[in-house]
Amino acid sequence: MCEVCANEYHLSNAKWGTGEYNTPGGNVYWSFATSPGSGFGFSSYITDAGYRDTIRDAFQAWEDVADINFIEVTDGGQTDIRLGWDVIDDPYGVVGEAATRGSKTTSTLFSFTEAEIRFDISENWTTDHDVARNEVGLYQVALHEIGHAIGLDHTTSSDTIMYASDISDLDGLTPDDIAGAQAFYGTADSYQSGTPPPAPVAEPDPVAPVIVYAATRGNDVFDARAGNDVIDGMEGFDTLSLTGDITQYTLTLTADAILLTDRVADRDGDDRLISVENLAFADETFNVDIRSGVTDLSAQDFAAIAELYIAYFDRAPAAQGLSYWATRLDDGMTLPQIADSFFVQPETQNTYAGFLDGQGNLVNTQAFVTTVFNNVLGRDPTSSYWVDQLDNPASGITPANFILAVLNGAKAVTGGAADAAYLEAKTDIGVYFSAIKGLSDYDDTLSVMDIFDGSADSVTSAVAAIDQLFTEALNPDGGTFLMPLVGVIDDPFAMG
Repeated sequence: MCEVCANEYHLSNAKWGTGEYNTPGGNVYWSFATSPGSGFGFSSYITDAGYRDTIRDAFQAWEDVADINFIEVTDGGQTDIRLGWDVIDDPYGVVGEAATRGSKTTSTLFSFTEAEIRFDISENWTTDHDVARNEVGLYQVALHEIGHAIGLDHTTSSDTIMYASDISDLDGLTPDDIAGAQAFYGTADSYQSGTPPPAPVAEPDPVAPVIVYAATRGNDVFDARAGNDVIDGMEGFDTLSLTGDITQYTLTLTADAILLTDRVADRDGDDRLISVENLAFADETFNVDIRSGVTDLSAQDFAAIAELYIAYFDRAPAAQGLSYWATRLDDGMTLPQIADSFFVQPETQNTYAGFLDGQGNLVNTQAFVTTVFNNVLGRDPTSSYWVDQLDNPASGITPANFILAVLNGAKAVTGGAADAAYLEAKTDIGVYFSAIKGLSDYDDTLSVMDIFDGSADSVTSAVAAIDQLFTEALNPDGGTFLMPLVGVIDDPFAMG
């Protein structure tokens, strides 16, 4: 017996969220079961990619119309809705079932605390929405069982997805199904059908809305929670909202995964991020997307960008800056274009303020050339060649491509072994600081490079200083945000 029966949507006496009509369901975490359920045994598990995508589409269909946010996670103790295969009966009998549990939180309704959905493994399932004879549409059945898992009861209309019998000829959610979900949860922000239905009363007479589905899976905001989760934002620009300040987290980038670790115990845990573009910490936001190409580059590419930091600023790159420019390089920006961009950065203008006029033109070429040579090679130039070239407009030499030329010359045979070794040592220190340890503090980028004087002992001292900074950064109270690369570039100071 349904609690509220209005037209052809039937509501039970329980829902996700606060337990009141027309209120959001909040975040509901669901997973493909990997172990037996507390109610359903699950004789096997849903591992086929096609079946999984179909079920994801079904969850998204409900999310597109009602104010409830479904988040897929790895199976675990904190999952709200679990799904799996099971033996129910013979073919063409009961094709799926949903079981829910809840607690009384208000005087109106129960609030769900967990749910399980099982599909009969004996059926002839298809992931094609256009179901043929003797086939059972997984999409339609998944919509139906998820409908039960969010509180909708069976209807008596064969034109609704919540009908108690065969629904294989339906394309998806119908106006009455949508009206029922919205009566419980309100209307999704992306749903464009007009005014949401009011909270249900006895025998209301709602106007069937026009169905308008979102073009993509949408821009979602996920709330982090305790435990280790996999969070897949799918399409759109998706944000993960975190509990703590950015200085309490480590974002590890690997060739095939992005891992976010909350260094405060028993809080947000370790999460694997898939298609999550933005992180909203308690104190600031961090755009992951503009740094996502950093794992696609070679060691030579990383070295080239680190060298620009050394040549321009005589400091190590910060992990955040290195990843940004590495992604621009991965996006197709050339190294000379990046060098040009470096030259117009405020830090460049401030570093060379005594050598430039207000428009960025050189007014003291000799001092500029000498400074760059000392940054890159630890020595003064031995001739006036580069001063003459920069002072001659016809030469085509600009401050930016002059710096690239000095870098390339240092690595060439004609540059001399001492110059090449000096630049390589500084580059290794910069890469170790930013890419391997993931450090970003500006003052630290300067201090570790100040230790280096060209000697082997100074390299050892610089590495030791970086290791100490890393140890201090790990402290969840008073540490710093870390963004290391793992398995992408070799540690230049690894033993063996």
